[in-house]
Amino acid sequence: MEDSMPSTSDFVKKLYKMLEDQSFQDVVSWGPQGDCFVVKDMNEFTKSILPRMFKHSNFASFVRQLNKYDFHKVKNTDDNTYGEHSWTFRHPDFHAHRRDALENIKRKVPASRKNQTTQNAASTTRPMGSSGNSGIPLASGSGSAGGSPGPFYSSGGNYHNQQLQSQVDRLTASHDELSSHIRSLERNIGNLERNLGGLERNYHEVLIEMVGFQRNMAQQDSVMQGLIEWVLRGGGAGGEGE
Repeated sequence: MEDSMPSTSDFVKKLYKMLEDQSFQDVVSWGPQGDCFVVKDMNEFTKSILPRMFKHSNFASFVRQLNKYDFHKVKNTDDNTYGEHSWTFRHPDFHAHRRDALENIKRKVPASRKNQTTQNAASTTRPMGSSGNSGIPLASGSGSAGGSPGPFYSSGGNYHNQQLQSQVDRLTASHDELSSHIRSLERNIGNLERNLGGLERNYHEVLIEMVGFQRNMAQQDSVMQGLIEWVLRGGGAGGEGE
């Protein structure tokens, strides 16, 4: 499968390979239409699949990596399908039956480099001002002081919104992961309490058996003592005389 994969990042290849593995279907799989993928059991995904496929067990880090490649969390319209704690992610070029489109999935350009590239492009295309402002590019993208903001400002606003959404996704992932661990701890505590109750019952049963055993031993000792006394009093001698 590796040989037939188009040129793309190792992360995207591992992601696609993970979804093609039938043994993972109960935990993570393609969506019904093959245009998204769903993490059905975040706790099991974090414990067993992340370490195997991505060499770590941090779900928030996994979400952060998805955000870097422009994957977005999708609100589940029907939580009953996979459960209220499932996570659905989508990318326009990530499809079950479009392996060739994987090469279009690129890591997002960092903000500082993106803004610098946009500024350089804008400075070469903006009209120059009057003779009093010769050589100074106008701030407005339209070339007039009262014009609407240019594409640089729009892209900056969109990037800021994406950054906020990424932070929200990471915080949500961390919260869900923590909640999952808390529920797991609560289940473990419940199991320990039940086991402790069972041990206490077994302990009392053993004590009762030991008391009964001691009583039986005392009765046997009493019988043996009586038999010995009977022999010493001559019971055995009388038998010999006869």
